[in-house]
Parts: sequence; structure tokens; C-alpha cells
Amino acid sequence: MWRCHYCHSALSLDVQRKNRLCPNCGSDIHCCKNCIHFDEDLSSKCREPNSPWIRDRAAQNHCPFFEFRPSSEPTSANSKTADATSEAERAKEAFRALFRNP
Repeated sequence: MWRCHYCHSALSLDVQRKNRLCPNCGSDIHCCKNCIHFDEDLSSKCREPNSPWIRDRAAQNHCPFFEFRPSSEPTSANSKTADATSEAERAKEAFRALFRNP
């Protein structure tokens, strides 16, 4: 199952094939923020070294390396890993908040 990067609503394969926009919030589905290669911490924002530069990562684009990011819902087997990941994400967000302009 896949999820929208903006509202986190579930997106079926049919929705991905037929729609450009999320049926729940209207954000673009085929965008960098929904891609498995997207990484906010990198300067290029992409783990794929040969990808083209895209200015607006939340807008629809036609990147040839786009792969839809699967949802990261924890299962009972990997719930400890998911908890550690979410704790790491909270720590990163707190660190970023220190250097934001008020």
C-alpha cells in the first residue's frame, strides 16, 4: 500500500495509474516526495546520482527514476525498528527546529 506524502491517505494502484492528484487532498502523486529515492537530508534531495535537478519536490514531474515509496506501517515483527526510526525522525526534526528562523 502506498500513501500520499501530504495527507498520508492510502493510494491504491488504480489511483496511481489513473490520477495525477491525490483524491483526498489534491496534491500531486508523481512527485519527488513520494519517491523512494527522495532524501530531505541530501543537498540534491535525491539518492539517485543521475537524476535531473527538480526545483519543486512536491510538484508533479517526469523523472525517469521515479519509484513510488511504499508506506512504512510497522508490523509486529519490526515494530522496534519502526519505533527507533520514528524516534530518529523526531530527533532530526528537533535539531532542524533549532536553526530555523523565527
